Amino acid sequence: MFDGKFVCFSNLPGPLSLVGGRIVVDQTDFPGIHIAARNLAEDFARVTKGAPSPLHILTDEKNCFSNEVDAAIIVGIIEKMDNPYKGCRRALVIAGSDKRGAIFGVYALSEQIGVSPWYWWADVVPEPREEIYALPVITTQGEPSIRFRGIFIDDEAPSLTGWAQEKFGGYDVDFYKKVFELLLRLKANFLWPAMWPGYPNPGASFFLDDLENQKTAEEYGICISTSHHEPMQRLSNEWFAENPDGSWNWLTNKQKITKFFDEGVRRAKGCESYFTMGMRGEYDRKMPTDDPAAVVRDVIKTQRAIIKDIHGREDTVPQLLDLYKEVQEQYESSRLEVPNDVTLLFSDDNFGTIRRLPRGDEAKRMGGAGIYYHFEYVGVPRSYKWTNSISLPLEIPMTFFMRLACDISSIKADGFAHFFSTMAKREFGPELSHKVGAEWHEYDRLASMRRHEHIEPHTFSLLHYNEAEYILGRWKALLADAEGINERTPKSQHASVFELVVHPIKASYIFVALQTSLGSNQTYARQHRNSANMLAQRVLDLFNADFSLSEEFHALLNGRWNHIMQQPHHGFGDSWHAPSRDMISGLCHVHQRRQNSNPIAGRMGIAVEGHGAGETYDILLDGNQVMQAHRLLSEPVRVGELPDGWASAVQDCIWVRKHKLAGD
Repeated sequence: MFDGKFVCFSNLPGPLSLVGGRIVVDQTDFPGIHIAARNLAEDFARVTKGAPSPLHILTDEKNCFSNEVDAAIIVGIIEKMDNPYKGCRRALVIAGSDKRGAIFGVYALSEQIGVSPWYWWADVVPEPREEIYALPVITTQGEPSIRFRGIFIDDEAPSLTGWAQEKFGGYDVDFYKKVFELLLRLKANFLWPAMWPGYPNPGASFFLDDLENQKTAEEYGICISTSHHEPMQRLSNEWFAENPDGSWNWLTNKQKITKFFDEGVRRAKGCESYFTMGMRGEYDRKMPTDDPAAVVRDVIKTQRAIIKDIHGREDTVPQLLDLYKEVQEQYESSRLEVPNDVTLLFSDDNFGTIRRLPRGDEAKRMGGAGIYYHFEYVGVPRSYKWTNSISLPLEIPMTFFMRLACDISSIKADGFAHFFSTMAKREFGPELSHKVGAEWHEYDRLASMRRHEHIEPHTFSLLHYNEAEYILGRWKALLADAEGINERTPKSQHASVFELVVHPIKASYIFVALQTSLGSNQTYARQHRNSANMLAQRVLDLFNADFSLSEEFHALLNGRWNHIMQQPHHGFGDSWHAPSRDMISGLCHVHQRRQNSNPIAGRMGIAVEGHGAGETYDILLDGNQVMQAHRLLSEPVRVGELPDGWASAVQDCIWVRKHKLAGD
C-alpha cells in the first residue's frame, strides 16, 4: 500500500509477465518463506480466478541462485533479474537480509497484485485481473523504524473466545496460523498471545491450548512474548490451573515460582522469544508488599540467573520490563535497577495518552525502549471492549500503527486523510477510495471525542448550543453516506463494506442516538412533558436496533463471524467492569392520558435553551449575562392531557425578535 509500485496490469515494454509463472524457493530457505510462497501461489489464484501458481523447490546446489542479490544491509529487495539461476532466463527475485525480510517481500508482492492483508479477516475481495506484470524496477524496503512490532490479544472473552470456540474449538494452531499470517502481511513480527481467564476454565493458554502453537510461531517467523504481568514465557492461567489464589507471592512462594520460571525458559528454547521480566501481583494487580521495588529487583536477579543457566549468558536472549502503572513509579524512583540490555517498555495511561518516552541516556540503552499502547482496556475507571477493540473491527487502527512502526515517516501529522484514502483504495479500489477514506476520517473525528463506553445520557449537552443534536446529526449524515456507498458497491464487496464501513458507523450512530434520546427522555420527564413517553419508546426501539445490528453481523456470510460482536456495552454501573448483559436504566414515563399537571403550573410549559426547567416559575434568565446575538430557543411544551392555546406576552424590545406569537 505504501511501498513503491513494482507491479502493473497492462503489457508495457519491459515488464515481466507473472501470471502462470512458477514460484521458486530454495530447499534450504527458512520454513516461513516456504509458507509465504504457498500463500503467494494462492493469492495469484484469488486474483486471476485460476489455479494457484506452481511452486518449485530448488534442491540441486548447481541450480541455486547464481546472480546473488546483495541484501546484507536491507530488509527486503524485489528486482526483475536476467538469468537468476540455471535454466531460468528472467525472474522477479525477492530476497531479504534475514528470514522475515524475504517474507515481507513476498507479502508486498501479494498486496501489489491486489490481495489485502485483511482478505481473510475482513472478507476483502481482490479485483480480478487477467494480466499481471513486474515492472523493470528495483524496490527496497529499508530497516523498520521499530525492530519488533506486534499486538496483544487481551480481554478476548466473550466475543473472540466465543467465535474461536465455534470455528476452531479454541485458540488452537489453526486459529493462530491465521493470526500469524495477518501479522506478517502487516509487516509485524511479535505477539503477546491470548491469556485471559475465562471459559472453558482456566481460560486461554497459548503454550498448552495446542502444543503446536509455539512451534508453529517459530516456523512462521513470529517472536512470541508474554504480557506485561506474565514473566518468563509463562501465563497466569498455567499457574492458577494448579495453584490456589494467594499463591502468586514471591515473598512466600519464591522457590515454586522460580521453578515455574525455569520451566518456561526451557520450554521456549529453540523458539524466538522475548522474555518479559519482573513481576506484578496476582491477576495483574499491585504487589501486596511494603517494598515492591525490592521484590522486583530480587525477581529480576533470579530470572537473569535462570537465563544464564539455560542459555549461557544473561543477555543472550531479548528481554523486556513493562513499566506499567506502579512499575513505572518504581523505575523512576531509582530503586529499580534494570540491566542495560533489557528493553524498557513504556505504557500509555490505558486510554491512549503516552505517560512518557525515553529521555536522556535511556535512548542509548543497549536494550532500547518500546511502547505498550491500548486500543482496548479492562480496568478503572471504566472498561472499553466493544467496537474498534478486541471484538474484530480493529483493522484500521492496526494498519495505522503497524505502518508507523515500519516507517515512522510514512504518515505525517497532517496526513491522516491521505492514509485513510490510501487504505480505502487498497480495500475497495480507486472508485471508492476518497468516499470511504472521508467516511473513516470523519468516523475517527467523532469517535475520538469520547469512547463509546464513556458516553452517557448527558455527555453531550441537551440544553446548550444544541450540542447533542449537532453530534447526532453528524453521525446520521455519516451513516447515510455509508449506506449510499454500500448500495453502489458490487455484491462481492458488500460483506467487506459492511464490516469495515457500514457496521462501525451504524453501531456508533445507534449508540449515540440511544444515549442522547435517554438524556432527552430524562430531561423531558423532569419538565413533565408528554413527549417524554415517546422518547422512552425511542430508546427501547434503538436498544432493539443495536442488538439486531449485532445479529446482522453474526449472520453475515452464513455465520462466518458469529459471536464476534457479542460484547455487552450498555448498562455500566458504578464499577469499572463491563456489563455481562446489555441493560438500559433510567427510563422515565409521565401519565400522559390520565393525569394533568397541577392547575397552578398549568398544562403548558416553556422550554428555554440552557434551562432544564419546563415550568414558567422555574425559569430565570441572568440579566447580567452578556451574550452575543443568537437564537434563543423558547418553545411551548405540553405538560397535560388537554391541548391549550397559547400566546406570547413578551414586551416589544429592539433586542428581541419573536418568530411565532401564538399557537394551539
